[in-house]
Amino acid sequence: MTHQERSYKIIETLVPDFAKRVKDWYEACIDNGIQLLIYCGYRSFEDQEKLYRQGRSDAGRVVTNARGGQSFHNYGRAIDYVPFNNGKAEWDDTKTYKKAQEIAKRHNLRAISWETPHLEDGNYKSWRDLNSPEKKQNVEIPHAKDTPIKTRKVGGRGINPR
Repeated sequence: MTHQERSYKIIETLVPDFAKRVKDWYEACIDNGIQLLIYCGYRSFEDQEKLYRQGRSDAGRVVTNARGGQSFHNYGRAIDYVPFNNGKAEWDDTKTYKKAQEIAKRHNLRAISWETPHLEDGNYKSWRDLNSPEKKQNVEIPHAKDTPIKTRKVGGRGINPR
């Protein structure tokens, strides 16, 4: 599977309105000569908890401050990506991240300062808006039940410790 095929497969795990904006952003990046690998989209509450335990009760370094239910990923409204050149991920390519984030703004995708490879839905201020009863998202996430989400081993950028 190519990095583009993998990226499109991840886009399919997102809620439809967000998936369309991510796909448009991804293709705009390609049109601007930016190659990216989207490696994470929807993530279950359980998988989020596993990531949260990493660097705390489990081995590894801390990669997230969000518990299960506290991440846009848990609602199919976030992606993680990395610049991809010459067949490999370029985790420290800050110039390409910056270009991709500028293009993301045009698609109402929000970057966050403490996690460079992350973009989330700019239509919502926080994950609490996605989880509140009055704004609850009753959208079926395509493939969420069928597709096991594998947590990735740390090898690139995650949370920037302060």
